[in-house]
Amino acid sequence: MCNRFRNQRFGWRDWAEDFSELKIPLRFPDPLPNLREEIRPTNEVAIFRPLDAARPTEGMEGAVVRWDLIPWFWKQPVKAKKFLATNARSETVATTAAFKTAFARRRCLIPADGFFEWTGEKGRKTQWLITASDQPWFCFAGLWDRADTADGAVESCTLLTTHAGPDMAAYHSRQPVILARAAWGAWLDLGADPTSLYTPGPEGTLKVELAAAGGKD
Repeated sequence: MCNRFRNQRFGWRDWAEDFSELKIPLRFPDPLPNLREEIRPTNEVAIFRPLDAARPTEGMEGAVVRWDLIPWFWKQPVKAKKFLATNARSETVATTAAFKTAFARRRCLIPADGFFEWTGEKGRKTQWLITASDQPWFCFAGLWDRADTADGAVESCTLLTTHAGPDMAAYHSRQPVILARAAWGAWLDLGADPTSLYTPGPEGTLKVELAAAGGKD
């Protein structure tokens, strides 16, 4: 379960440079919105999504959406939604009612430079920061959706999780699906089978370091 991540060291300009190196055109919001360095559930978060779902790597756009997916069929006020949908299990994402349409039609990349996990007893938890060993920032496999709620149209997202790999197993039984840059196109390709992308990387892929001790989360 990943319910907090960060974009502390990188932002729109850094992302633009890296997309340029990959020769993927990237369109930005205008004006560029300010983003939180630490992102919690229901906060606004940056995502990258294809301009044309049929040609995902020919052009992308950056957007800012709510982190806690509200499915397209939700018509009530946002506050009436009592279930949290910040994470989607990769094993069932294609069949779960809240996610299956977004999985079939609206995949995205969610940039981050780290995420957090906690261990220990309530009130005395230790916070761990997890980063990628081989890249300064990375992308989670994500889904986005648009719902015409009673409060108006809301765009939102969720990130996929999978079983913990060797780097995460001591801290949690689950971890986010982190995509290698070479796999961005495969995840966004709606006609491809993404199952192989859900496998955690080998030992040493992720770096875990102490962030704080004795916290409440």
